[in-house]
Amino acid sequence: MFRHPELDRSRRVRRAAGMGRILASLAAALAIATPAAAAPDLSKMGAAELTAFLKPFPKGGELHNHLGGSTPTEDLIDWAVEDGLCIDMTELAIRHTCAGENMKPAAEVVADEALRSALTDSLTTRHPGFRDRSGHDQFFTAFSRRATTPKRAGDALAEAMETLARQNTWYIELMVTPQGAAARGLGARVGWKGDIAATRAALTEAGLEKLVPAVIADTDRFEARAREVLKCGTPQARPGCGVTVRYLFQSIRQGPPEQTMAQLQLGVATVLADKRWVGLQLVAPEDSYDATRYYDLHMAIIAELTDRGRKVPVALHAGELTLKIAHPKHLSYHVRDAVRVAGARRIGHGTDLPEEMGADALAEEMAAKGVLVEVNLLSNETILEVKPEDHPYAWLRKKGVPVSLSTDDAGITRSELSDDYQAAVRNGATYEDLKTAARNGVAFSFLSGPGLWEDPNRYRRPVKACAGQVGAAEPKGACAAFVAASDKAREQWRHERLLREFEATRR
Repeated sequence: MFRHPELDRSRRVRRAAGMGRILASLAAALAIATPAAAAPDLSKMGAAELTAFLKPFPKGGELHNHLGGSTPTEDLIDWAVEDGLCIDMTELAIRHTCAGENMKPAAEVVADEALRSALTDSLTTRHPGFRDRSGHDQFFTAFSRRATTPKRAGDALAEAMETLARQNTWYIELMVTPQGAAARGLGARVGWKGDIAATRAALTEAGLEKLVPAVIADTDRFEARAREVLKCGTPQARPGCGVTVRYLFQSIRQGPPEQTMAQLQLGVATVLADKRWVGLQLVAPEDSYDATRYYDLHMAIIAELTDRGRKVPVALHAGELTLKIAHPKHLSYHVRDAVRVAGARRIGHGTDLPEEMGADALAEEMAAKGVLVEVNLLSNETILEVKPEDHPYAWLRKKGVPVSLSTDDAGITRSELSDDYQAAVRNGATYEDLKTAARNGVAFSFLSGPGLWEDPNRYRRPVKACAGQVGAAEPKGACAAFVAASDKAREQWRHERLLREFEATRR
C-alpha cells in the first residue's frame, strides 16, 4: 500500500516522541531508586572518615529512645546546681534533698573535677566495670541515680531534639511514662481482680481514664518548655525546633501486674485522645524477676487492651536477653509472643531472636508482616556484651526483616545515633543498608496517614501520585495533596529531599 513519505515521517516522529515521553517518565520513576553516583564503600573508610561521612547523613528517624536516659551527664549536673539538688557522696547519685548521711549540695561539689568525673562514671556506662558492676547492672541502676526536677522534662526534650538536628535527623519517637506514680498507685488500690476484663473494669470505675487530661497538660508543659529553651518562633530559633516529636507511652514491667496494667490502660486512653501519643511500650529489664514471671500475662493484657495492636499501635521490648543474664526458656519465645500474642508491630532490641524456637520461621513471618526490629547496637554491646560485629542485625537483613537503628539511652551510653550507624558498618552494613535503615525509621513509625512508598523496606515503588517526584524540593499536583494529608508522607518527603541533597554533595 502506498504511503506518502511525509506522512510516514510524521508518523515516525510522533511514534518516537511518544516513546521518548514513555522513556522519560520511566527514567524519572526509576531515578528514585538509582543513585546518581556509585554508592560509597563504607568498609574502606577509616574511623575518622566514616564519622565525618555519617554525622550529616540523614538518618530518617529514631524509634527507640528513652527520654529519661537520653540526657548527657553534664546537663544533669548543671541542672542539679541550678535547682538546688544534692549529691549522695556514697552512691555518687543526684538526689532531690540533702536529708541523710554523706549528702552535699550539688553547688558545693561540682567544682571538684575528680568528683565530677566519678559522678559521670556513676551516671553512665563509660567506665567498664565501675564499682565492679556489669554493664547490664550499671546501665539499669544508673536511672535511679539521675534525679531531676519535673520541670526539666522540657529541657531534656529540647536537648534530644537539638542532638538529632545536629545529625541531620528530624523525627523521633520518645518513650515517656506520664502520670506514672498516679497510675500505679491507682492500680495498687484496685488490686488484681482475678482476670484482665474484671481488672480493666475496676480500673475504669476507679477513675483511671480521668488521668488523661493530666497527661495532656503535662505534655503541653514540657513541649512549651522545650520550645522556650530552643527559642522556637524567634529569630534565634535553634535547629532542634524543626524536629518532629511523637511519644510512646511506656509502662514499667516490674511490680504487681495490676500496676503495670494501670499504666498500659492509661496509655491506650492517652493515645486515643492525643495524636502526639502514638503507641505503647513495655520497659525495664526483661530478665528481672517480675518481668519474667509475668511475661505471659503482660502479653495477654496488651492483646486485650489494644485488640492485638489494631486499636492502638504496639512496640515492645523483647529479646533483650542472652544466656548470661536469663534462663534459656525465656530466650525461646519472648519475641514470638510479642508478635503473635500481643500484636507488636515493632520489636525493641530482638537480640535473642536467633535463639528462639523456630527462629527462621518467625523471622520470615516478621518479614512478611512488616514487623520491624529496632536495633540498638551500642546499647546491646554495653548491656548484653554482644559486639556489633556479632549482632544478629546482619542475619535480620538477610532474612528480609525490616530494621532501623537507634540509640536506646544515649546519655547513659555516651553515644549518638551516628555512632550506632558507624557500628552497623562493623556489622557489615553497606551504604544501601544504612539508607534502608534510615528510611525505615520513618516508614515504620506510628505517624498517622499513609506512607510515601508502596513497598517499605525495599523502596522501589512510590505511591502512584508521587511517582517520579520523590526527592524533589516540593511535591507537585496530586502528590502535593497526598503529602499534605499525611503526617507520615510529609516526614518521608522531607527525608527523601535531604537524602538527595546529601548524595548530591558527594558525587
